[in-house]
Amino acid sequence: MSGMNELEIIIAALRDAIDGEVCSRSRVMDALLDVRLGAVDRPDVVALVDQALSELPGRSMVPAEWWRERLDGFEIAAINPVETVG
Repeated sequence: MSGMNELEIIIAALRDAIDGEVCSRSRVMDALLDVRLGAVDRPDVVALVDQALSELPGRSMVPAEWWRERLDGFEIAAINPVETVG
């Protein structure tokens, strides 16, 4: 994991923890909050996490594919920070 920042490491660990077709909704919610805390200095990633939290599917289980797609989006944002103009 050389060359990865802390946020990328968190995201990679969460992706590695996905096992099966569905994930516990409460664990996904906790993980989203962990990503949000890890991205405190990245408003672009925080906005993506907030959007994912508002769209979190299911009552007790979340499709693993949905979770992977969100993690992919977080990772892309973490690798390619938005540069402010001004």
